[in-house]
Amino acid sequence: MSSHPLGLTVSHLIFGFSQRLLLADWSAHFGPGLTWVQGPNGCGKSTLLRLMGGAIAPQGGTLSINGCHASQDPLAYRQQVLWLGPDRIAFDHLKPLEWAGFMAGLYPRFDRAAFEQHWDAFALAPHQHQRIAALSTGTQRKLALAVAWAAQTPALLLDEPLSGLDAAALAHAQAVLAVRAQSTEMVTVIASHEALQATDVRVLGL
Repeated sequence: MSSHPLGLTVSHLIFGFSQRLLLADWSAHFGPGLTWVQGPNGCGKSTLLRLMGGAIAPQGGTLSINGCHASQDPLAYRQQVLWLGPDRIAFDHLKPLEWAGFMAGLYPRFDRAAFEQHWDAFALAPHQHQRIAALSTGTQRKLALAVAWAAQTPALLLDEPLSGLDAAALAHAQAVLAVRAQSTEMVTVIASHEALQATDVRVLGL
């Protein structure tokens, strides 16, 4: 049996911009379930999620998921931790299903059946032949969420995932988050200005 605690561990993290230090010797452990990171604008919520997701490198400290250290095996770490930011999808020359297929190749646990369920719930079929660049921000958000949830990574980091969703999409997203809040295996960390409807949400202040 592994001696490593289940979940994503941040140890003595250091990061700042120019003369401003956002995180100084900051440590936390994110266990299975749903953690809502809260704090005033500019406190470092988005930066923390980007750091944990490997989108930017820390200036000090360590990150690990279920005992896999980002600094020792970055590829294995990235396959287990998916970060979804609020920006539009980068590979916007692709069509939605092309991008989903590309992402499926990056994450070994990708569940195509789950993706199809979210695809249908978000009513994305009418957009399947369009380039992602032509899709609205809200539609791109739906596609990104469908892929992120289907990836089945041990840790999922979501920055403002509910922003820009229509009522039906918002209801589906809230329902998925409520299920993930009850997970005993998967970690979900979210930064959101939108209220969460899930119960048993852990709150972490920055």
